[in-house]
Amino acid sequence: MWMFATAGNLSILDSPKGILHITASGRDKSKLTEHDFIQIELSSKNPLENTPNLKPSAETSIHTALYSLYPSISCVLHVHTPSSCALEFGLSRANPIQWIDLPNSEILKAFGDFTEEPNLKVLAVHNHGHVPDIASEMTHALENHQSKVPFFLIENHGITAWGQNVYDANKNLEAAEFVLQVMVARQKK
Repeated sequence: MWMFATAGNLSILDSPKGILHITASGRDKSKLTEHDFIQIELSSKNPLENTPNLKPSAETSIHTALYSLYPSISCVLHVHTPSSCALEFGLSRANPIQWIDLPNSEILKAFGDFTEEPNLKVLAVHNHGHVPDIASEMTHALENHQSKVPFFLIENHGITAWGQNVYDANKNLEAAEFVLQVMVARQKK
């Protein structure tokens, strides 16, 4: 279980229609129905309907940025795992991004790297209080250095993983969490 309390958010993109379906803020993810999602027009980033009892996820700007950066993806998952919240990289408003080396682990093959000694890095972004600042920092970093792994970290906050479909995004999320658990275990040594 990675969707503790009402934390985290999920989205699916209907590419032909350009419509993003994202979980509303504060919804219990173990009891989701279609009524717990808000439709957002990807091009304008605006909700399609006035839903006064539903508020878009705080991380909507991150989801829309990822769909713009990676046109082949159709699912984004953002969760707050203990390991993603435990790792600290010394980021700050003045030093908001860092590329972190991932440990050499068999699970990296889940990301399509079958080399004997992969040299993969993941983007970590400072946990700004204003989420659009996180989206902006992430976008700038990923535009300038194409990530070879389909996830990034918000320091002391969580993992955001993506994929071509729900299955692919979930596989990437599981592999990312495994790698982060290895990193936490190695820090304890």
